[in-house]
Amino acid sequence: MTLSKSGPAEAVQSSERVSTLELFFDLVFVFTVTQLTAAIAHDLDLTGISRMVVMLAVIWWMYSGYVWLTNAVPPDTALRRCLLMVGMTGFLVVSLAIPHAFVDNDSATAFGWGYLVVTLVHTAMFAVSGASRAAIARIAPFNIGSAVLVVLGAFLTDLPQIAMWAAAATLQIVAPHLTDAMKFPLTARHFVERHGLVVVIALGESVIAIGAGAQLLDLDLTLIATAVLTIMLAFALWWAYFGTDDEAHTVARMEALPPRQRNLRALTVYGYGHYALLLGILLFSAGVKSAVAHPADRLDAAQACALAGGLALFLATNVATRLTFGISPNRYRVGAVLSLAATIPLGMLASALAEVAAIVAVLTVAGVMEEQRYPDPDPEAGAAGTGEPPAATGEVRRWRRG
Repeated sequence: MTLSKSGPAEAVQSSERVSTLELFFDLVFVFTVTQLTAAIAHDLDLTGISRMVVMLAVIWWMYSGYVWLTNAVPPDTALRRCLLMVGMTGFLVVSLAIPHAFVDNDSATAFGWGYLVVTLVHTAMFAVSGASRAAIARIAPFNIGSAVLVVLGAFLTDLPQIAMWAAAATLQIVAPHLTDAMKFPLTARHFVERHGLVVVIALGESVIAIGAGAQLLDLDLTLIATAVLTIMLAFALWWAYFGTDDEAHTVARMEALPPRQRNLRALTVYGYGHYALLLGILLFSAGVKSAVAHPADRLDAAQACALAGGLALFLATNVATRLTFGISPNRYRVGAVLSLAATIPLGMLASALAEVAAIVAVLTVAGVMEEQRYPDPDPEAGAAGTGEPPAATGEVRRWRRG
């Protein structure tokens, strides 16, 4: 595949579906979610949360750069596959360094150099894609500049380190608006599917958190009840994102947009928005770990807020995404977001199990009301006499029902 010699505006070829190597890459990347969850669960306070927010931003924006790149430059040659493997090793080193990156010099240094490897590989893959030297010259300084800030921050401590890494993340965030990113060829189906896979893999972290919290505990009814209810909450997040078949509508909306608007929408929804989704999953998973570890005990304010707040952040971002693409209904989801705040006192005054049970009740009521008020259409009946495929007709009716 080659990109336009005047810049990455035209692509001769792009991938419609996510490759297994990209999925493998995502599995390595999502290891960072596991590490960040462990770190935030250990230091669930303002300082710990601030560190986690900054690290996730630094890592997420570089990962996002790989999504954009492999969307237009499929890893279908030996050289590209080998480069992607090297990038994976860089992400692995970054992930291994996360738990102690702010308190141990060796871990901080490993984080910085691992991040530099990830960045250089991204630039190298861009270079072998056939893009013009001018395009590379516009994009590379931002990526490498961000990596340099991360490496320099590794030699600092406390607030200066956080500030340096925050500056690195900021540089990554503004880069698309100052380079050719808005002209980059974007295949909507691949892009939407890739981010959906990242979300479902990240949701697996909440399952891991259940197992981590239950380690060394007696498997009594209280623990089993808490574990079952928390897996129901993870299922509710899956349902919010995937259960109403929004993906086909999102792809259609993206494909109908002019290239620049399509890329801007992709940057907004799948850059900023999915960062918030992952942050919500992280907070929720940290809360789950605390709840399962002490199901009959009261949670402190940070633990109770993380449990409900992570879910609220995820659902609120999901609502914002649906509104962006004209998908409805959303009123019951908004109601669930507002109601989650009322469950926090239960965790603080009663027990972790009480808060989890209350959250399950809130999300169940919201889901049932949404399905009863806006039931799934009958695909066969909807297609009768239209000449359209039943599934497609059913999807259109669902999108218009709000």
